[in-house]
Amino acid sequence: MILQSLKYQKRRKEWLITFDTGETLSVSDELKTKYGLQPALEIGEDRYTTLKNEAERQSAFEKAIELLSYREHSSQELKTKLIQKGFSSSLAQDILKQMMAKGYLDDERFASLYFRELMRQRKYGPLMIKKKMMEKGVEGAVIDAKLNTVPDEEWEQIAREILHKKRQKLTRYSGNLRDMVLGILTRKGFSYGNVQNVVNEYEEKED
Repeated sequence: MILQSLKYQKRRKEWLITFDTGETLSVSDELKTKYGLQPALEIGEDRYTTLKNEAERQSAFEKAIELLSYREHSSQELKTKLIQKGFSSSLAQDILKQMMAKGYLDDERFASLYFRELMRQRKYGPLMIKKKMMEKGVEGAVIDAKLNTVPDEEWEQIAREILHKKRQKLTRYSGNLRDMVLGILTRKGFSYGNVQNVVNEYEEKED
């Protein structure tokens, strides 16, 4: 096959290569130089396959770096996103290994940060936290270990903070206040056992 044209894509910082077969390929400056790519260059099938695989691997690596630059990811989450971008499962797995080796990807670090976000910022209860973290691919045993470090008093404090934000709605409510409080907290992922004392406080107010 013969290379017909090269066009630099400024936004993506890549070269778009067009071959006489109609096939196109995006490559970096590095690969352009490495393979001596220029118009009228004839490339054999084996060399083209090698170039294509190398370009795809580089693209997957850069996409992984881009995703990780936004926020921490679990390995399962990152792999899923790479596959959704069109990369093969085996290539995505190889990229994960590279990310881990370089320290860019760390499931334990992700689990700690995400747990803190769900608990402190989003104010979710244990059940919702476990659900959200499992959706990201965090192992159940890891989640349980983190949940076990939180004392009951801390869950109760979070529950009170949630209800404080709902105080106007609760004040106007004319129905069973205890049931409403329990409903609010249940939807945030608390079990009755987590917030029994808090719910009882509202029951006492109603009395």
